[in-house]
Amino acid sequence: MTLLLLACTGADPASGDTVEPFLMVEDDTLQVEVGVALSLPYTASEGEVTWSFGDGESAEGVIVESHAWAEAGNYVVVVLLTDDEGRRASRTLFVEVYNPHLAVAPSRSSTLVVDGAGAAWAVTADAGVLSRVNARGAAIVEVCERPRNVAPVGGGITFAVACDDDQVAVVDPDTSEVFLRVALATGSHPWGIALDEDTIWVTLAGTGQVLSITFDAEVTVAADCPDPRGIALAAGQVYVSRFRSTPEAGSVCRPGQDPLVLPMHPGPDSDTLAGGVPNLIESLAVSPDGQTLYVPMLQSNVARGLVRSGQPLTYESTVRAALGVVSVDAAEEDWTVRKQLDNQDRVIVVEPSPTGNYLAIAHPGTGTVQFLDAFTLDAVGSLQNAGQGIVGLRWVDDTLFVHADLDRVVRAYAIGAPGTLPELLWETSLVEAEPLDAAVLQGKKLFAQSGDTRISKDGYIACASCHPDGDHDGMTWDFTSRGEGMRNTASLLGRGGTAMGYLHWSANFDEVQDFENDIRNAFGGTGLLNDADWAATSDTLGVSKAGLSVELDALAAYVTSLADTPTSPFHVAATPEREALFLASGCAECHPPPLYTDSNLAVLRLYDVGTLSAASGGRLGGVLDGLDTPTLRGAFSTGPWLHDGSASTLDEAIAAHTTLVLDAGTVSELAAFVSGL
Repeated sequence: MTLLLLACTGADPASGDTVEPFLMVEDDTLQVEVGVALSLPYTASEGEVTWSFGDGESAEGVIVESHAWAEAGNYVVVVLLTDDEGRRASRTLFVEVYNPHLAVAPSRSSTLVVDGAGAAWAVTADAGVLSRVNARGAAIVEVCERPRNVAPVGGGITFAVACDDDQVAVVDPDTSEVFLRVALATGSHPWGIALDEDTIWVTLAGTGQVLSITFDAEVTVAADCPDPRGIALAAGQVYVSRFRSTPEAGSVCRPGQDPLVLPMHPGPDSDTLAGGVPNLIESLAVSPDGQTLYVPMLQSNVARGLVRSGQPLTYESTVRAALGVVSVDAAEEDWTVRKQLDNQDRVIVVEPSPTGNYLAIAHPGTGTVQFLDAFTLDAVGSLQNAGQGIVGLRWVDDTLFVHADLDRVVRAYAIGAPGTLPELLWETSLVEAEPLDAAVLQGKKLFAQSGDTRISKDGYIACASCHPDGDHDGMTWDFTSRGEGMRNTASLLGRGGTAMGYLHWSANFDEVQDFENDIRNAFGGTGLLNDADWAATSDTLGVSKAGLSVELDALAAYVTSLADTPTSPFHVAATPEREALFLASGCAECHPPPLYTDSNLAVLRLYDVGTLSAASGGRLGGVLDGLDTPTLRGAFSTGPWLHDGSASTLDEAIAAHTTLVLDAGTVSELAAFVSGL
């Protein structure tokens, strides 16, 4: 409780000494439900006290003990004391008037939860652990290979963890042991997890399914949702985010209902706003009153480019951080209401305050947490330098917990009145020892970084903006202004840097360090090389950049570490019979096993298999004679396919090879084989 004092100075007529008429209020931040009278206690010296309640109502010349507000909102209340000599003292109060909350609080997938004792539980995928942390230290559970999200079961009595290695693990916090493992299908890649009163809900990023799991481990496929990630539950409704959108629109899957459409923002583009399709939607949240769905996103401006719109992509018009705010009953988001955040990278998570009147949103690339008024979406404060790679937020009472994954810590902040700076209460490490090599960790931080001006001008773009966790964003970009053309983002997973040869469809990079060119040009950064070294090595196929910058070499170390291909849920489809058909059809001439690509740095091979068009653009500003052969490993999850994203299925991608004469049955069999790689 905060005691506030405001005084004005006068003279004591009896003694002639200075006196201080005063006005005291016990709390400067109060909460009350709509329509419920709120007591407004204060203490004041003699005089007349008047009130302005922020809702158009006021009381003058009387002592006001309570007031009720008719609508939810954040109100500024001003109390004014006027003494007998006309001197005044005033005090400002902030009142959060909130709608009635749901009887059962909404649940959502998160990397971070808080138990009844005020301890935070967070997952660290790189270390394979679930950690319980507070101001006194940490207790660590080795839970699975790649824990993605955690949810409390039974009011925090146990915790269920979605693990990317195809299982759900349930942990006893008292013993710090996994007492139940629910094995799921190979290649299902569990990601989001949430629960209602008697069911654990899990999204499967690999198979595009949503599972319901009872507490006695009965597993049911509850719904099919495209590319599912985040999940939220409220008032009996399930909401599942589509991680990678189509070029036309994003969506939120609602089992039993039509999907919620998240339309393309049409622009126009400016230095503070930009168009784009909602994308990379990793989490969702529902307001405590159950009326509003919050959709954190990155707007990918794929409608822009010299071919598509006649305008070149720039560092401030390529991607834009945004937050969708949608009524749970709406069929389509109103893009005019969508909040865009200037000079920031992607919004990865949103957390409503306990009343729901404020929102905390996290930008992992700049390490920033911003606070918004939930009704106006106006910014009311921010927390800078909250950590690298923020992936989780939890707001309990007046404490905000921040999960900074790349710092391997949870930080707890005391939250005061709007506009005041949060106070760091404590921070605790989530791991006993760093699981990654030092250079790889440094490179992973740089890969996710947009706040470093060497990498990105004004904080907009990180490498992870198009390659989240090293994967792909599902978008096809118009890179004509870069001397290229239509380019479908390729996944870096399983490629091991240059272990599979040249980088990009046009083989325009021969080392990972060549991303310095993107940093300086497309991102608007000042670069990780010094200017002299940049001048000598700016030709991407010329003098090597390796060894000239510790940071650039660390970035290369991280990308090179991405050597594992995600397990395909269709692995059983890659049968010996289909492999024989693959070889007999001539596919292996360009896609020889085991890498399923003939690309290598020793010999440059570019092919036109019948997919080049006028929109395919050039190579290094010159003529594009052909394309580098992409690997087929992991192709099950890299759609859309082909360099221009023109194939929506693997069947279409194979059939587009006019250099092969294949009947429909053969194409189908080959597509099945490739899906299993």
